[in-house]
Amino acid sequence: MTIDDLDTMVPSGECPNCGLNVAFSHLSRRDVWPALKERPFAGASSSGGGPAVPPPVFRAVEHVLACQRCKKTAVVHQHWGPDIPREGDPEVAVDAMKKKASKVRYLVLVHPRRASQSLDEAAPKEVRALFSEGTKCQEAGALRAAAAMYRATVEEICRDRNATGRNLKDKIADLATKGVPPDVVRDLDEARTLGNWSLHDGLAFSPEEVSDVASLIEEAVFIVYVQPDQRAALRAARKQRRDQFRAAP
Repeated sequence: MTIDDLDTMVPSGECPNCGLNVAFSHLSRRDVWPALKERPFAGASSSGGGPAVPPPVFRAVEHVLACQRCKKTAVVHQHWGPDIPREGDPEVAVDAMKKKASKVRYLVLVHPRRASQSLDEAAPKEVRALFSEGTKCQEAGALRAAAAMYRATVEEICRDRNATGRNLKDKIADLATKGVPPDVVRDLDEARTLGNWSLHDGLAFSPEEVSDVASLIEEAVFIVYVQPDQRAALRAARKQRRDQFRAAP
């Protein structure tokens, strides 16, 4: 999920309860890991007292928000980690660790829980099951696991379409011979690459990048499975109308 300016008194974003773009009232903020510690905003009362203590680099911060539209609350966990460049000079990364610089790595909606995304019923059962498991991993913040499940989803699509090849990359390419459009083939190969880099190379992707791959798979499933079913249904409906017209006295 995305909420702008979460560390302010009035953040904004999509309410997980009413689904509208709203402003939230910030009810509370506290560290919940590695230790429980209240972190009120400037000017708010604090029971801790004493000088301010720098927060740890690795920490999870709980935010309780109230939607100003529907008045229902939401609980969000903000996960912090070291502010290290994903690429670049290793000395820069070492310097960042020494300075104990941190940044928000991702957000997890704790309450209300969102149902895992699901694919259209036109997709095979195993494809839908693998994708659903991937979305659960993604929602829990287990992004490498989500990438692995999305890769498995692509592999199952290839198996269902009887694509052949020495490896998954070749099987995805073979989908083009099964009537799958070239842009869909490219999208599925991107999902494969995300899974490979996450599993074999340990490369960490952002929640937005993983979410984008999930969207690519949803679009591919729509084109490969849903649209043909819709066209078949429309053809059957047209045939039924013609048959009824011909049979009419």
